[in-house]
Amino acid sequence: MIQVRCTKKVQDFIGVKKANLFPITNSNAILGSWVANIFVQNRRKVICFMNERTLLSFIITGVKKPHAKNVIKSLPIVLEQILTFEGIPPEIIKNALCNCNEIELTSTNSRKLLGNMNDLIHMYQMLISMDGGLNQCDLTSIIKRINRTPQRVLEWESSIKVTHDLLACAT
Repeated sequence: MIQVRCTKKVQDFIGVKKANLFPITNSNAILGSWVANIFVQNRRKVICFMNERTLLSFIITGVKKPHAKNVIKSLPIVLEQILTFEGIPPEIIKNALCNCNEIELTSTNSRKLLGNMNDLIHMYQMLISMDGGLNQCDLTSIIKRINRTPQRVLEWESSIKVTHDLLACAT
């Protein structure tokens, strides 16, 4: 089971009432819980996911309101794709995703993580704009670039390096 900590904007967008949110608990998944936020780029809704432990992040673009809840629930599938194109071996990915079949939606609980998320969103917006907008940019390249950016919170390591290290220790 993993928890996706949704900002108020995401909760409103996917139509989840506060009473329907799960209580915040520690995740038994290797990577832990995720934070989800939403922003608008080129008049399209974009959902940004960020891992709480490693700050590994990715975005899903063009999200329409009727399908937004399914996008959140597809986190394990997209995460598998992200880990694959980041060069993580399939057996480690399988091990990392073994407890990710159930997703619980919660509210956010950390201002520090929200600050990190906002920084990542600004980086995504800037790189997408610099690369010609959503219609022309290479999102895979942008996601890789952001995940290779050193983070002060991670003692100047990159998100992907911390993710690799965490997954290597878990096998």
